[in-house]
Amino acid sequence: MIHVKQITMKLIKQYWLFLTIVVLVVAMVLIRSFSRNSFRYDASRWVAASADGSNLMTPEQAAEAGDQMLLVSLGNNPEPAGQFKERTVMISPEVILDRENIRLIRKNKGPVVLTSGDASVSARVWIVLSEMGMKNIHILRNEGADRP
Repeated sequence: MIHVKQITMKLIKQYWLFLTIVVLVVAMVLIRSFSRNSFRYDASRWVAASADGSNLMTPEQAAEAGDQMLLVSLGNNPEPAGQFKERTVMISPEVILDRENIRLIRKNKGPVVLTSGDASVSARVWIVLSEMGMKNIHILRNEGADRP
């Protein structure tokens, strides 16, 4: 038993630099793999949700979502209607990926509904947040429009 321990210690002393590098690389790969901020590219999934409209939410559905719904007003969107005022945060699309904004969206227990004066802004932010692995993200359907 002592002989094995001596051989192991000798190998560690001899190859300490190599072992340190290997351990660091493995640790970095594991951190990157399990990081919450990494993107998950699954284009077919996002296309399907957009095509069938499952990523859209009407104002009536948003009202039925209850107090756990978070309405994220993007860009220069006008002030939300009275029923959504307490549950609305204004976030510029340019800073949606800031740590505090991501934390706010992730900690919300109910649906997160994106709204913007420009439908393409809501759609682009929805894609980015969905690719980050966030669930229960929707786009508020503009009244009188078929698509966001």
